[in-house]
Amino acid sequence: MNQQPQQTVLVGAPGSGKSTVGEILAAATGRPHVDADAASADFYGEVGWSVERLGARASEVGFSLAHEEWEVALAHAVERLVETSPGAVISLGAGHSHVTDDALFERVVRALGAADQVVLLRPSDDLQVSLEVLRQRCLDDKGTAWKVDGEDWLERWLTDGRDERVATHHVLTAGMTPDQTARVVAGLAGRGLSVGRG
Repeated sequence: MNQQPQQTVLVGAPGSGKSTVGEILAAATGRPHVDADAASADFYGEVGWSVERLGARASEVGFSLAHEEWEVALAHAVERLVETSPGAVISLGAGHSHVTDDALFERVVRALGAADQVVLLRPSDDLQVSLEVLRQRCLDDKGTAWKVDGEDWLERWLTDGRDERVATHHVLTAGMTPDQTARVVAGLAGRGLSVGRG
């Protein structure tokens, strides 16, 4: 009997390596890679949202309020990504697993509960160390510190506990290359909650 390939969802704060590790893992295991930030536009549209609308609302009411309004689109996208990508490696953009509305977050929890693995990537179990590492990566790679309208979004996403709530596995990536991290994630199949080397 042929076993269906596992669906693996990678979660974590910006700069944690979800897209890079996801691409490597998918290529190494012969599975499709789905980058949520690139693949969700149609799903956002199903509930009347778009990245452009988010930007327009942020200009009108500020990023924090606009992001709250957008959470329905994020939760819907998680549901649709899991539903439409069986056997894939899904790199989930940080905001998707950090909706603040309790009812919407429960939808995210239920959707991700259908995936075979939800792997949290983080540099260290020391949140301050992770914050410093991820902040520098975001500045180097994207030119942003994720401080918007007086709020530190990077710190919020690291400390709100939402990634921990949805994750079936944790991998600490300090000292590992993306290839090494992908190998650790690949080795998690069939295991319970695991922590990679840090």
